Amino acid sequence: MTAPLSVPVFNCVVNVAPAGPDGTVVATVANLADLSGRGKSEREALAQVVPAFKQAVARYHAAALPITWIEPPTAPASGEVQRLIAVHL
Repeated sequence: MTAPLSVPVFNCVVNVAPAGPDGTVVATVANLADLSGRGKSEREALAQVVPAFKQAVARYHAAALPITWIEPPTAPASGEVQRLIAVHL
């Protein structure tokens, strides 16, 4: 029997803002620059931002480049909540 493949796992730290006046929820990655998602709910916003995070990290990983993490992650603003999501490549 062969050993299981090693699957890289990365922490996606996301700050989620409450719905704005138009009902849109914005989720912004707090530990990698320039990634965000929008939706009518937190779930929809996260469903946009997590694949974008995975794609960005996969590019770094495939090219064997260091990932440009934001350390420490950006703190949530007043009214925002922070979510920690494990993302497997």
